[in-house]
Amino acid sequence: MKQIDLNGQWRFKAEGGRSNRVRQWMDAEVPGTVHTDLMRNGKIPDPFYRMQERDVQWVESEQWVYRRTFVVPKDLLKETVVELVAMGLDTVASVSINGKPAGRSANMFVEHRFDVKRLLRAGKNTIEMRFDSPVQWAKRLERKHGPLRVALEAHRVYIRKAQYSFSWDWGPKLTTSGIWRPIRLEAHSVARLADPFVKVLSADKKEAIVVVSANVVRRDAGPLRVSVEISGGSEAVNIRRTVRGNRFSARLRLPRPDLWWPNGYGEQPMYLAHIALEEGGEVLQAVDVPFGIRTVRLLQEKDSQGSSFVIEVNGAKIFCKGADWIPSDSFIPRLTEKTYGTLLSMAKDAHMNMLRVWGGGIYEEDLFYDLCDRLGLMVWQDFMFACGEYPEQQPFIQNVKSEAEKAVARLRNHPSLVVWCGNNECEWLFCSENPSKTADQMTGAPIFRDLLPAVCRRLDGTRPYWRSSPFGKGSPNDESNGNHHQWVVWSAWNDFKKYEQDNARFVTEFGFQAPAHAKTMARVMLPADCTPQSAVMEHHNKQEEGTERLFRFQAAHYRVGDTFEDFVYKGQLVQAEALKCAVEHWRRRKFDTAGSLFWQLNDCWPVSSWSVIDSDLRPKAGYFYAKRFFSPVLVSIKRAGRGVQVWLTSDLLQPVRGELTVELLSFTGKVEWKKRANISMAANASRRVLDVAEREYTSFPEDRHYLLATFESEGVILSENRFFFVEPKHFRLPAARPHASVRWAADVEGVLVLRAAGFVKNLFVDLPGAILEDNFVDLDGGRTREFRFRSSARNKLLVPVLHWLH
Repeated sequence: MKQIDLNGQWRFKAEGGRSNRVRQWMDAEVPGTVHTDLMRNGKIPDPFYRMQERDVQWVESEQWVYRRTFVVPKDLLKETVVELVAMGLDTVASVSINGKPAGRSANMFVEHRFDVKRLLRAGKNTIEMRFDSPVQWAKRLERKHGPLRVALEAHRVYIRKAQYSFSWDWGPKLTTSGIWRPIRLEAHSVARLADPFVKVLSADKKEAIVVVSANVVRRDAGPLRVSVEISGGSEAVNIRRTVRGNRFSARLRLPRPDLWWPNGYGEQPMYLAHIALEEGGEVLQAVDVPFGIRTVRLLQEKDSQGSSFVIEVNGAKIFCKGADWIPSDSFIPRLTEKTYGTLLSMAKDAHMNMLRVWGGGIYEEDLFYDLCDRLGLMVWQDFMFACGEYPEQQPFIQNVKSEAEKAVARLRNHPSLVVWCGNNECEWLFCSENPSKTADQMTGAPIFRDLLPAVCRRLDGTRPYWRSSPFGKGSPNDESNGNHHQWVVWSAWNDFKKYEQDNARFVTEFGFQAPAHAKTMARVMLPADCTPQSAVMEHHNKQEEGTERLFRFQAAHYRVGDTFEDFVYKGQLVQAEALKCAVEHWRRRKFDTAGSLFWQLNDCWPVSSWSVIDSDLRPKAGYFYAKRFFSPVLVSIKRAGRGVQVWLTSDLLQPVRGELTVELLSFTGKVEWKKRANISMAANASRRVLDVAEREYTSFPEDRHYLLATFESEGVILSENRFFFVEPKHFRLPAARPHASVRWAADVEGVLVLRAAGFVKNLFVDLPGAILEDNFVDLDGGRTREFRFRSSARNKLLVPVLHWLH
């Protein structure tokens, strides 16, 4: 297999553009987008800065032309087949080589292959790509076929393009065009391998049975040989087969396999299948296919509450803990390996075991799934449809079928991917707006009911398909069965205590907004903009009445911040407490509720949104809370009748023994009383372990006391939690000033030592250049708290900046 890389320097211009400034040839970078190329050439401002998003809306209405020259050596043209392989074209593009048509694209999400040998010549060649305006193209189809029921910009559903680029309630309207993934020429003469797959049929501790297969793209029916070597387990397994048709398949037994487990349940060993295609002893092509050995099932069993919805991996029930994932930039080619690695490592460190790739974004980069494999992060994979009806015209259906086939073939080897899901919220929104109709009456229903599950069965068959998020019997968002989105809280103006009334079986969306960090927002604003209600700050909150909600819920729990920094700080605390309330409730219900994925992990630009990590990769308070409420062993406290209950929840696959301590503490640090109990906790379970009657605390002022529960096993505190009797805005806190000091433990690792004479609520430590293990912590009066941090600035004076609740 011979290749010519076509990435790098190109030229581009607008065709029929409104200004001579963009009708002249300019430098472009591939992979890339027209917006980033225009910024690089100084033709548009940074749309993230202030409200400059408004100044670049004309870009989406232009036709853009990309061009470059490249050299083809004579020996390449001796090969039988030469293909142009474009991994991602955004979106409606016509391709020509040396002035002659080579092919067309109408789908952003998939690889395109064009046979171009007849168009090439030895020496210098020119390739050109013309991108139609995605907005004008989609609107023409909408006018032709009629408008559909769609949230936000209705024409978006007529084009197979990342839907969030047309704007969302957390994202800007930056509808891109361009060559957004790598592009190359490939040449071969005999045959090549396509769509290799290692299908795990069964697996236990003794043996795994797998089928290794691949398509063989060939020009004649002559005999070829395929050899397979599987490495990574207790012993290598080899086979060799003769291939006469267009497909190779072989069944293998792997003794004593090392099973792949989700984060927190075991290790994530990966195997490698080396597949070589040979003719006459010569290797024509070899591919390496990483894979993991695990089984996954969706358990739906009738019970007193309806029907369960439990993910089972390797025969063990898994409580799914995590978040929803969106594209991490409006301009995806800007994303680096470091950004992916940072975000996904942060998810693992927060004890998450599942991320849901949301249907309004993209089928993610290979790197994303590779990292999820290695980190044990299960993936709930939506197909790329969101919040609307979709067309049923045959060309659209054929486009979707090809997209689904390519997406499934590309991603099916990843053990992290455990669920295929048809779309995001399409059926739910349709049935909510049309209560007399069923989901099957929605335009586009055959895609999600018939087409996608058929593709998944035919090309995969190792993991469940689910029609939508949310979906179930009866109402698509019913709590008694299926999966559930909880937006009565926040979006419908209800406070987060109402989460405890939701008894859904598996929650794949819920959340509370919080501002990005003040430093993140300051980077895209002028100093005068840094107020909660400035026009610029409100522009960076895309939900209707989003800013109003930030005030409403902050006022419910805290004294509203009187500076920009304090407003941001308290807004993040509200989000953190909301997520904590919800997750602890659903974890107590384990496995009556079997999953809790909050909206959302990450952001695509600086914004007030539901993310717990902002676009500059700064973790909000909610992220650090998640590290605690997703802990493998969780102690939680809830009000119940005339008292409170203490619960213990364990995700460990073995029993755990330890000591539970519950104390009533004053804000000055005085221990009013203490209870201890030895607890034996069953594996993978949740139960109430202690009751505290109302009479045991009502004689103490509720605005100056709280409960502290701690669960310790073998000298290690596995979980601690605090319960407050009144809202923080009513606390009567002592004038305690926290003290922080730094102690170095290794070259780049230090320990932050915190102490205060009285209780300090939600201490935020800003340590420039450091990555902190914990933050937004509570300090109990007179007690010391320590946690680690990493920094390369050991030889510099690190001065922590402290912010706490007053």
